Amino acid sequence: MFSPAVDVEPVSAAQARAAWGTGVAPLLEAFPDHVGDILRAIAFAHRAPFPVPVFITGRPGAGKTTLARAIGELTGRGVPLELAQRSLASIRKAAAPGEPLVLDDIAPAHSRARPAMFTQIQAEVYASRNSPLNAASLVVATGEQKIDELSLQRTLATRINRRRAPREIYAQLQSQTAAAARLSVHTYLQAQIPRVTLRNADSAAARLALGVDIEHERRRDAALHVGGVLLRALDLDAGTSRHRMPREDQILVGVYAALQYALDNGAILGGHPTAGDWVLGRRDEDYLYLIPSEILPIIRAELDDDTLTSNAVAAALEDRGLLYSSRRQGRSIPRSINGTLTRVWRLSPALLV
Repeated sequence: MFSPAVDVEPVSAAQARAAWGTGVAPLLEAFPDHVGDILRAIAFAHRAPFPVPVFITGRPGAGKTTLARAIGELTGRGVPLELAQRSLASIRKAAAPGEPLVLDDIAPAHSRARPAMFTQIQAEVYASRNSPLNAASLVVATGEQKIDELSLQRTLATRINRRRAPREIYAQLQSQTAAAARLSVHTYLQAQIPRVTLRNADSAAARLALGVDIEHERRRDAALHVGGVLLRALDLDAGTSRHRMPREDQILVGVYAALQYALDNGAILGGHPTAGDWVLGRRDEDYLYLIPSEILPIIRAELDDDTLTSNAVAAALEDRGLLYSSRRQGRSIPRSINGTLTRVWRLSPALLV
């Protein structure tokens, strides 16, 4: 995340909450259907690059520029970025590793760019891992153009149709006091978010968000989940979220977390166990064989869901391409575990990476 050129005074928790009330709470009131997820994206970006671009579209005068400036301040950019021209080449030049890239009015209605600028930015992030846009902490673009259907799936997109809050709220948002408060919030997030210790399941969600071979929609929702966790850990209210991790991914992060917990606490996979050893299963060069009854209680604990069934876990893992079922035996198959024939899940060893 962008670091200021000059030293700044540290911000206490009490000061941060006061600044949040001055600079961020009015944002939530002015844009109640949009800002919650954007704040979660900003929080995640203070820890790792947010995996998809943030697109804000809408008619003139709806508040896109106001929101873009506020996002810039919350990510440490007190001065709006100006490009030499509205082109992908200029955007690439403006991007810097670990810094936010806020592009206001990059896709105006009168633009003749083809494909549309929103589409170009989305395609650049999606198709090129080596693009400088992928190294930015957060990419935000606003404009009046329509966002195509494919980009809607691969971005955090929102449309602002009209101003809903009283004029006084927008005047407050644009005040120097509110802008300074948002910069203080950034200073606090920059100092505190790296210090937040995530639960195993939330660490697994962060891992999912950063996975390079995972669909961007899934990465987005995982990152928003983690961003919400980070803000709650700092006692900062980000309002409601419009996105939620799919149930399959919620279960997947629970499995990741349960495996980490079990192995960190002495569970073993194969080898030569002795009496009293906690045996989860075994592994070979191709597969991980896991005993459902050994891992399910921990998955339930990680997800705080006592009703979760082994069938539901197996179905989620199979859906995500991590469990290999048998036509004859189903999702659990018999394998020898320490000389005893036991029904196990045949899983990808990627779950242990």
